Amino acid sequence: MSNNNITEASDNNITEALTIAYNNFDSRPLAGETLRKFYIDDFTKVPVNSIKTTIKISEKFRKMLVIGHRGCGKSTILNKVAEELSNDFHIVSFSAAETLNMNDVETIDILISIYLQILKSMNNSKINAPFQGFNDIMKSVKSKLKITEAGVNLLRILTFKIKVETESRTALREEFINQIEILNANISDCINSIHQYYQDKGIKSKDVLIIIDDLDKLAPEFAEKTFFKGYNLLTMPRAKIIYTFPLDTYYCEAFMAFKDRYADQFISLVVVDQAKNGDIGIKKLRKMVLQRIDQKYIEEQALEKMILASGGLLRDLIKFMQDACKEAIVNEATIIDKDIAEDVINETVNHYNRLFDYPNYGDEVAKIIGQSDRTSLTNRNLIYLLKYLFVLEYRFEGELWYDAHPCLKKVISSHKK
Repeated sequence: MSNNNITEASDNNITEALTIAYNNFDSRPLAGETLRKFYIDDFTKVPVNSIKTTIKISEKFRKMLVIGHRGCGKSTILNKVAEELSNDFHIVSFSAAETLNMNDVETIDILISIYLQILKSMNNSKINAPFQGFNDIMKSVKSKLKITEAGVNLLRILTFKIKVETESRTALREEFINQIEILNANISDCINSIHQYYQDKGIKSKDVLIIIDDLDKLAPEFAEKTFFKGYNLLTMPRAKIIYTFPLDTYYCEAFMAFKDRYADQFISLVVVDQAKNGDIGIKKLRKMVLQRIDQKYIEEQALEKMILASGGLLRDLIKFMQDACKEAIVNEATIIDKDIAEDVINETVNHYNRLFDYPNYGDEVAKIIGQSDRTSLTNRNLIYLLKYLFVLEYRFEGELWYDAHPCLKKVISSHKK
């Protein structure tokens, strides 16, 4: 049966149908039209509601961390949260990866980006932005960088320069560190202007909610410096803020000193291990896949094989499906069968085989397979294994456990033969 959410192709044009499905399995987070078209809440409803509730009931300037594996669906969940809270909050949402140089990040860069993005959101919403204060604080920077623009044009230039130009980043850091109190006051002025705008419109007063995605992609040295050493800057703005946070950094001993200062939400992988009641997770992921491809173009056995091989990591399942669509087109197949599924899975198995440091970590991972705990793993080793998705963390119905990625299990099995 065809799914109404899927753009239809003529029955006699399988290539067209698989091409549409290939593009439906885009790896980017769901947002806007794709969020409305493909989002299902079967395995996201609980974290979405939990984040929304935390934001609504927590004190006015609470900061929150959203934690989980890369590719577990955090970005889509945050996009859904932003959509559902848009009537109650003025949302300022942006990606750190798109606004910062992720290979050269200081905590002050994030605070600067918050300021610039608030101004941008005000301009986009036709709210009178306090550009005079912005222009004043930028006078010295403009002189150093030989910039003459002001207001919106200056905002656009600096947003670009902080990401791509080392000289500009350095100048901005120096200026804002020296004027940190003025920067914080300017951010507060922006937030107050937003409140006043909605009051003047006779609209229910809105708090500002800032959502910063992709900080979980920071390398450990930048993440630790940003979240631990720069903690005071991250908590400075007088607004509720959601930061994504690297799962591997969550296991750093230094985090214990800061944990209580944030609210946090862990995004679990979908459980597909049948020994852990994984049949429920398999059904949910099957439903997600069939939102994007007509069931008649994929064998049930092939679909289940790819679901199990993903370990419940959404990004891997999406990639398996996109690669399977392409292989079916290349081979002029009429359906994605178990052989195609096996081929695309083996590509990821080969990837793990190339990257996995078997002499140093093979025995460590072998111990965790089947026993589902980490008692044999040091934090240092676990941080490494989680970062590169060699080991996956699961939480379900109050239980916490670990397991090797299914594709890594195939690598380890092949070494034993």
